[in-house]
Amino acid sequence: MSSPTGRELTIYLYLFSIIAVFPFLTSASSSLKFDLFGNMYRVHVINGFSSNDLPFLLHCWSSNDDLGHHSLYIGGDFNFHFGLRIIPPSTRFWCDMNRGPKYIPQVSVFEEDEVLHLCSHTQQCYWRGQDNGLYFCNDNSSYFK
Repeated sequence: MSSPTGRELTIYLYLFSIIAVFPFLTSASSSLKFDLFGNMYRVHVINGFSSNDLPFLLHCWSSNDDLGHHSLYIGGDFNFHFGLRIIPPSTRFWCDMNRGPKYIPQVSVFEEDEVLHLCSHTQQCYWRGQDNGLYFCNDNSSYFK
């Protein structure tokens, strides 16, 4: 068996570089769903109000994506998933939340520097609007205000 030539080594290094760098590039975009390193997260916003007399209105976005306007009725769950950015700035999502006269603008539903540690165990962040306020958890059961 002969040793690889300089040209073959160059090709091997080039291919290795592409394979090694590709996951980092794809995780920088929330629209690509490649998850080699387990950096995918899902955010849920749930209507936990006691009646359907008024819908729970949402508008969610990041610096790169507008996730649109949504009307949730009892039990409704608007959710989205994304990969953490490797290239700065860090991953952030906000939602305006409105139910009748109650309006909470720019709720930081995911901010890598603040809530990442709260959601990292399950890679899920849950926000639930209720009659007495807005609640958060990472397992859809142990909510806190």
